[in-house]
Amino acid sequence: MARWLKVVLPLICLIVGMFVIYFLTLWSDRDLVSLSFVIGFPFVAGGVFTVFRPRGAFRGLIGLIFWIVLVMVLSLAGSQVSGFEGLICIAMAGVPMIGAALLGGVIALTVRRAKVDRKTTTGVYLLPLLAFVALDQLPTAPRIYAISNTVVIDAPADAVFEFVKEIRDIPPEEIDTRASHLLGVPKPTEALWFEGADGVVRQSSWGDEVRFLEHITRIVPGRVIEWRFEFPEGWAEGVEDPHLQVGGAYLDILSGGYEIEPMGDKTRLTLTTRSLDRSGFGAYARFWHHFFIEDFHLVILDLVKHRMDAA
Repeated sequence: MARWLKVVLPLICLIVGMFVIYFLTLWSDRDLVSLSFVIGFPFVAGGVFTVFRPRGAFRGLIGLIFWIVLVMVLSLAGSQVSGFEGLICIAMAGVPMIGAALLGGVIALTVRRAKVDRKTTTGVYLLPLLAFVALDQLPTAPRIYAISNTVVIDAPADAVFEFVKEIRDIPPEEIDTRASHLLGVPKPTEALWFEGADGVVRQSSWGDEVRFLEHITRIVPGRVIEWRFEFPEGWAEGVEDPHLQVGGAYLDILSGGYEIEPMGDKTRLTLTTRSLDRSGFGAYARFWHHFFIEDFHLVILDLVKHRMDAA
């Protein structure tokens, strides 16, 4: 029992400490979507986890890695269960945070074994943290990603054009469960086409939670449908992460469209979406833009192909 407490009590104290830092960051209105918080803070935390690990336990490198990952995973899980962070945000931030904590822990273990003096140890952690804070202050140019996916359908182009305008009654079992669905994004249920005096609007619905609009900006009969997105207030209640809102400080979904190309008796259908990234996370942000948008594209394209091939 005493041995069990020697592991659990330090674990609880470190997790509580992580939450205290998180709450102080929120209270001070610091930016949670920043290099200093996502990489710098976990880097320093990894060193703290190493110093305050249970006495006599997790002394080797493998044991230390297990200890750091355990503290980080439980801390991230706690932030999700408590409702302070959404599952999508945790999934996106989890990898760099755990990686930075592991790096900080391994460096701390190396420094302790080498018996480096305290001033050098402080510099090992303080200087990288200050560097990340400085990088956060540098202006970063927004980036626009044009993401496309294609499918070949066994139907003529004019039939595909008419079909993609409006898709009704999509039961959940007709859609394969993809990675984005496991992170809480609902499956699409319908896309309705409305023509009025103010133009043409397509309303897309995903489950009972998500509703957004596609204002049609260009139509070439049998060939092209293009739109700009509109995400009304409350469009994804309970799904959208509070720190990564569409149209917020870090990202936006701008426009999209279908391109329909005849191939004899078949048709090549391409779905494109343009997104805006202001996060400053470079290639890592690009990966997540592609991850979510391509997941959605493939859901829609597979649905269209399945229904039209079976018609």
